Amino acid sequence: MSQCFFGVQGITTFQGPLSVSSTPASSPNVTVDSPAPRITGVPQKHQQHYRITLVPGIGIGVILLAVLLQLVLVVLIRRKSRELKNADFATQNPENTFHQSQSWRCPEGQSPMFQRYSYKETLKATDNFSTVIGKGGFGTVYKAQFSDGSIAAVKRMDKVSRQAEEEFCREMELLARLHHRHLVTLKGFCIERKERFLVYEYMANGSLKDHLHSSAREALSWQTRLQIAMDVANALEYLHFFCNPPLCHRDIKSSNILLDEHFVAKLADFGLAHASRTGTISFEAVNTDIRGTPGYMDPEYVVTQELTEKSDIYSYGVLLLELVTGRRAIQDNKNLVEWAQMYLSSGVISPEMVDPRIRDLVDIDQLHLVVGIVQWCTHKEGKQRPSIRQVLRMLSERLDPGNGSFGEGMEDGEGGFYPRSSKCGVHRNELIPHSGDMRSLHSSSSTTRSYCSRSMLLESGQAQSPPETL
Repeated sequence: MSQCFFGVQGITTFQGPLSVSSTPASSPNVTVDSPAPRITGVPQKHQQHYRITLVPGIGIGVILLAVLLQLVLVVLIRRKSRELKNADFATQNPENTFHQSQSWRCPEGQSPMFQRYSYKETLKATDNFSTVIGKGGFGTVYKAQFSDGSIAAVKRMDKVSRQAEEEFCREMELLARLHHRHLVTLKGFCIERKERFLVYEYMANGSLKDHLHSSAREALSWQTRLQIAMDVANALEYLHFFCNPPLCHRDIKSSNILLDEHFVAKLADFGLAHASRTGTISFEAVNTDIRGTPGYMDPEYVVTQELTEKSDIYSYGVLLLELVTGRRAIQDNKNLVEWAQMYLSSGVISPEMVDPRIRDLVDIDQLHLVVGIVQWCTHKEGKQRPSIRQVLRMLSERLDPGNGSFGEGMEDGEGGFYPRSSKCGVHRNELIPHSGDMRSLHSSSSTTRSYCSRSMLLESGQAQSPPETL
């Protein structure tokens, strides 16, 4: 039967030894001395050995896989437990912990005007993040054109960290309630996995820093620089006097001043902004971590770590000096304020300190006025510095011919009194005419006096007069 089924000669030898008499009957061609039965017995032994080793191997593999899956499950459970603990802690301590899910829930709930963009939509609008228009400490800024035809600037967070997440959340929360023509408008945001994007209105002329320090850009005219100084002062006045609670920007610098198609300046980047805790119009000294940009930071704030609105005034003074000189806040390893002291110590403004691209086009009286304000704003002691409202009033009254009816002297409304005399190089009763710019040099604050009832309150401290050195 074995031969019939398998057709193999000598397969009956597996059953045991055969007699000599039966062998010729079953297979006449096979003899007792034939080696075939001995050869066919070898594969069976290998097959049995293979089965003996295969079954335990499969069992060990299954056990190892089960152990590995169990380890992965334990890791996932611990991670989820840690996330739940962090979420609970974030709920109890919102000022100390910034959970990823909170960073968009806070402003989204407060301001429905923000649009939430998807990552795919943002990627397509920026053409795979190919058009870079700026870079900063927060991340990279790209130009984007969305499907509805609108053009915007998309700021992408380079990496998600606790500080970056904190600044991301703070900026969204602040811009949800800040509205002023000299503050950059936030249009929307995108949050997916570890990606964070803020979508702003597009500013066609980029940053002030590019125009002052890039040789590829055409030099800004003197009148345009004065108007930019007015615009930034209006933005700071809004933050210091009209916000509730008042805000200290803490990062005033040329790269955070953006210019639209008409060179109207707007203040951007509120990631480091700090609010007055008492809610009063006068900032109390607050101990905070030292944050800011070298060259623009208030030296008194660096030493004492006590933040007030006068730290913004110092940074504004550095910005004014940057507009005048065309130099960076730190250039050739020299601080701009310290560098300017070499030219101001004698009391005479040297033409060498003026940006060489506009040196022959500057109005000398206006230059004396601006440099006097610079010295006032960069005073070493914060109490000796003016408020931004005093600076704005000086600029508008001295540079706008429409303010000539104010008379010989002017009380600044904050306890200080400065006569219209020869201070800062401006002679008695002389008003500086303005020319060469399409926009008038006047206070352009769009905030009405009725917006906040305490906007007419006056600061308690008495402001000092501008320096007499000029």
